Amino acid sequence: DSARQKASELGELSREEAEKVSGYIKRDLEDAADYLNREGGELKDWLKFDLEVVEQRLAQLFSESVDHTREAIARLELEANAHGEWHSGEIVGIGTLECKGCGEKLHFHKTGRVPPCPKCHGSKFRRVSGGDEG
Repeated sequence: DSARQKASELGELSREEAEKVSGYIKRDLEDAADYLNREGGELKDWLKFDLEVVEQRLAQLFSESVDHTREAIARLELEANAHGEWHSGEIVGIGTLECKGCGEKLHFHKTGRVPPCPKCHGSKFRRVSGGDEG
């Protein structure tokens, strides 16, 4: 009741929403008390099922977000490779670019700006390898 009143006072929940949440909490507490009396177990045993469900859902959400991130990175890589040409001053990720003018290779071990070619001062490059080189 105290939590319901506080949530309502703080404006986090409407009075009606606070009443519903209060009812849900009371129901769960009664269910927990019934379980403890009936089974003679501990509160942690009653909570265990819910925690396992939460853990499974969090693992699923994490896996989905990793999959979305992988897809986004793959899309960006395809877009960059479709672009086909990098110019001095642009930002490039890890990998190797080759000067289109003289064939000089620039190796990037971290994200950075593409400088002019140190050999011929050219400004156009093509990617010859991605970030998977050792």
